[in-house]
Amino acid sequence: MQKYAFLDRDGTFLWEPERPEGVDPRETFPLQSMDEFKFMDGAIEGIRALADKEYKLVMVTNQRFLGTPKHPKEMFDKVMAKIDEELEKYGIGFEFKMVCPHGPDEGCDCRKPKIGGLKDFLRTHEVDFAHSLMFGDKATDGEFAKNLDVRFVKIETNQKFELPSDI
Repeated sequence: MQKYAFLDRDGTFLWEPERPEGVDPRETFPLQSMDEFKFMDGAIEGIRALADKEYKLVMVTNQRFLGTPKHPKEMFDKVMAKIDEELEKYGIGFEFKMVCPHGPDEGCDCRKPKIGGLKDFLRTHEVDFAHSLMFGDKATDGEFAKNLDVRFVKIETNQKFELPSDI
């Protein structure tokens, strides 16, 4: 059995553009240029510490509008490649990436808080759920952790990425 750290991307370990007032909280505001790309304070150190503590890493992210003019796939791919490139410098990387491109009202089973996007991963990996973690900044991330039956670690949106002292 392997313990995993499941990590939400935007607002948790990667900076996320602010939402305008009065907008649906489920709405996505992706990076518009690579000039906006930045890891949250403590993110690389925290992710590295998880790897050092023998957690394998899985990214779980909802990316509404992916592949549309509002969220071009080319920009998304650049961001994902930059994440991989930066983490690789520290000898770490994601074993699996779950990316849901659907909106909250489309009825898919892969959008957090549902765990359907991990179906194949869970079938082929022996996850130690009792010792695995989910890091996220939104209520849906907490619900995802509950649905997956792992401990939830709340990170304040666009704030410092910190590990709890008991990890």
